[in-house]
Amino acid sequence: MSVKQSVIISQPQSLFMRFFEKIPGILLLLAVGYAAKIIAGYIPHMDYVLIAILLGMIISNAVTIPQVFVPGINTYELWLKTGIVFLGARLLLQHVAQLGGTGFLLVLIEISVSIATVKLLERIFKIPDKMGSLIAIGVGICGVSAIIGATGAIEADEEDASYAIATILIFGAVAVFLYPLLGHLMGLSDTVFGFWAGLAVDNTAEAVATGFAFSDQAGQFATIAKLTRNALMGVVILAFALVYARKGMTGQVENKGQFIWSRFPKFLLGFLAFSLLGTVGFFSSDNITSLKHLSSWAFMLSFAGIGFRTEFARMRVSGFKPVIVGFGAMLAVSVVTLVMVYLVYA
Repeated sequence: MSVKQSVIISQPQSLFMRFFEKIPGILLLLAVGYAAKIIAGYIPHMDYVLIAILLGMIISNAVTIPQVFVPGINTYELWLKTGIVFLGARLLLQHVAQLGGTGFLLVLIEISVSIATVKLLERIFKIPDKMGSLIAIGVGICGVSAIIGATGAIEADEEDASYAIATILIFGAVAVFLYPLLGHLMGLSDTVFGFWAGLAVDNTAEAVATGFAFSDQAGQFATIAKLTRNALMGVVILAFALVYARKGMTGQVENKGQFIWSRFPKFLLGFLAFSLLGTVGFFSSDNITSLKHLSSWAFMLSFAGIGFRTEFARMRVSGFKPVIVGFGAMLAVSVVTLVMVYLVYA
């Protein structure tokens, strides 16, 4: 057998093995998510979203997850993106445009508040400059994805990235449980709470989960606001890369357009495509119902995955000062965005 023939045969086998190794973890996510739905049916006014996350957190922190489940559990972001794309069929372009120019301005203010607050606290608590930048990007844009995208762009240390990610995940887990409670206590409408969650919660997974934990409509508004923040990821990371390049702390960015595209979350295009198809009436009512169910199942797997990746040990690893900086930024963003959203959409 020639070398070329061997490569052709081994590639399908490799793809099959990579798919096969994810099955146990996916089945675990499915079991936890479905169990959450059953439990939620017996608890008045309790959404399955919080229960799915809580079950995942309990399991991951009570026992060591066998390695056989890890590849499948790590697919939770794929299910999140799939659910968001399918959700686009129900969110017509006029709904997406509801955020409008005013909403886009709120996103820019939210990002600015995040960066300014982190940079101020960074100097007060004397954490490394690049660690502070990663926390600022994480809080302002898109949590873990933005931090990973920015780490190479500003040539930050892996340790700085680990601290920033741990800090973001800690507060993301807290937000999923705390924000819906605060929203109900303050009597916020679905619109106000949804846009608030989409603007204030860091990670896409946690932002979407927080919205849906409040109500289905709030979850849709949270998704729209959060995707607007995500769309600016490449631009913000490019800005930081250029700043550090001028300081002589990183290499130069050769092609700015290509840089932005490389950091752009491509699944947003799928969301907009489904939204466009829904707007022009491409989907029948039965299609919309089917896509709604597919989206719900995808989100169920994703929410269970959020719980599994929330490890309390990260609180000890991340240390004291980065947590304080992250908390200060999230508090400032939460207060400012709540006031702005309430004045605009209440």
